[in-house]
Amino acid sequence: MFSPRKYFKLGSISYLELGKRVYQKINDADCSAHAAAMAYYFLFAIFPFFLFLTTVIGYLPIPHLLDYVLQSAARLLPSQAFDLLQDNIRALFMNKKQGLLSLGVVLALWASSNAMVAIMDAMNKLYEVKEGRPFWKARLTAIFLVVALSLLFLLSLALLMFGTQIGSMVANLIDFGMVFRVVWDILLVPVILFLLSLAVAIVYYFTPDVEQNWKWISPGSVVVIPLWILISLGFSYYINNFSSYDKTYGSLGAVIVLLLWMYISGFIILTGAVVNAVIEHSSREGKEPGEKVEGENDAKQPEKHSWWSGFWKSRRQSKPSQ
Repeated sequence: MFSPRKYFKLGSISYLELGKRVYQKINDADCSAHAAAMAYYFLFAIFPFFLFLTTVIGYLPIPHLLDYVLQSAARLLPSQAFDLLQDNIRALFMNKKQGLLSLGVVLALWASSNAMVAIMDAMNKLYEVKEGRPFWKARLTAIFLVVALSLLFLLSLALLMFGTQIGSMVANLIDFGMVFRVVWDILLVPVILFLLSLAVAIVYYFTPDVEQNWKWISPGSVVVIPLWILISLGFSYYINNFSSYDKTYGSLGAVIVLLLWMYISGFIILTGAVVNAVIEHSSREGKEPGEKVEGENDAKQPEKHSWWSGFWKSRRQSKPSQ
């Protein structure tokens, strides 16, 4: 029987104790400051990212995919931030030029990867390690993550849009009938949630410079996905109904709301990473804080000698040469 405690290697630690350690780690690691830095890089990376995303969408044989992307974003984002994004995204998509998949997309990928580099730095702080990967390797890892997350995001949207039609098509081809369609529709939502959890697990696996065992679903991703959806919906509802950022800040209100949402998102991502780090450092099979590889700190400890071996070593060193 599947056991979350065994799968995530929680050991004997209780959920209450785990929550206390996660809270303490969030304070000790200064996650709020790292989330603010991530929000800054997210703000400058979001439009290059959408430049890359809209270019890919333009070459996919999926009708009205951009409209569905914007509809999905409208459900999560406050109206002010969504209007700011929508105007710029549509302008990027309508002004798409031939050959944009060459230099322009490369530059967009490079700019988008800055946000991933910021996440790498924050993750290394949480695991208390220093970045040891060469610059080119860290940058290529960041670019790979941007591409991988984009593909998983588009695949999730495609399943949301055409999941039912795909199930009907497969059922007709294989002649499985109505039973297959019903099972397909039931499994569609868990599959989409799995893809989102997989995207978060990929980020948590590749961003810190530590050796980890791969898990298709990490404990951090289990926390992050529902928490991010609920908080984003709540934040959007609050901004749309009770706040007055546009009256206070004028035209800058949309930028401030977008930046605040990015800060909240960054803090949630770091919270999931803290859950992973605390479980890793608390498990008997895990690593100690500051270790990139299990047992690394033990290997660095100086060799211990008994007082007797030390005595004879000092006698040999003090003995005059003949």
